[in-house]
Amino acid sequence: MNYKAWLRHYFGFTTKESKGFLMLMALLGLILIIPFIYDFLLPAPKPIEVQIEELKADSALEELQAKQIGKKSDIPLFTFDPNSASEVDFVRLGLPTFLSKRIINYRLKGGKFRKAEDFAKIYGLRDSDFQRLLSYIQIADAERKEYTKPVYEKKEYAPAVAKTIDLNLADTSDFKKINGIGSVLAARIVKYRNKLGGFTNAEQLCEVYGLDSSVAKLSASKFVLTDKKIIEKILINLVIADSLAKHPYVGRKAAKILCNYRTQHGAFKSKEDILKSKALDAGKVEKWMPYLEF
Repeated sequence: MNYKAWLRHYFGFTTKESKGFLMLMALLGLILIIPFIYDFLLPAPKPIEVQIEELKADSALEELQAKQIGKKSDIPLFTFDPNSASEVDFVRLGLPTFLSKRIINYRLKGGKFRKAEDFAKIYGLRDSDFQRLLSYIQIADAERKEYTKPVYEKKEYAPAVAKTIDLNLADTSDFKKINGIGSVLAARIVKYRNKLGGFTNAEQLCEVYGLDSSVAKLSASKFVLTDKKIIEKILINLVIADSLAKHPYVGRKAAKILCNYRTQHGAFKSKEDILKSKALDAGKVEKWMPYLEF
């Protein structure tokens, strides 16, 4: 239909007046839909009560972290060799007990620190702690022995026994020894483990994207989980939604529901409180519980 001809016929407009009228109507229509576009692109801000609670949680977390940093600054430091220091020495240096045990386990399984920078590779060691201790790390030089001509004797050698490595201490080179795992999958396993805060059971390998179930089962049989105390905990009553959303078992939507429920009903005290929020199904809550600290 020719709208310009209709307008000229119905209103007696000229061609120029018809064009102007159509442009005016288009402009009015745009003005009318602008509020809807604005609401769609810029969602409504959070309720002021939620914003206040998030600020309180942030302040509490910052205060807790500040206290921890302040305590560590008062710790008397001393030179140490990470290849021979005891668990008590590491605790005296301000490292948490679970991390001290992890270093000892790493050494018991054949791990060795050849230079000070190797100490930073310990899983779970914060960069701030490494920088604090770096100047105190002294790696003892290996003793040099005078060369003597070896005397070869015919001996019966027992077959080598494969070392068992903790699933939460294994690095990409350990995973690449498994048939079916290359550099990409090995890096993906380590990245997923870091997002979780550590594996609580070997079956979680099946959750790694792209890892075939048969390869995951084979990997699970090659590693052990000797110390579950190294799992990184989430302070469920202090963590903010953005941080909570990064955990693989939660996500952004569930994180908001949990934080809003905590604001309305008070601190979480048990698994039952988590279930009451209806943010996660029972199966996910069960898997998530080992990572929570109330």
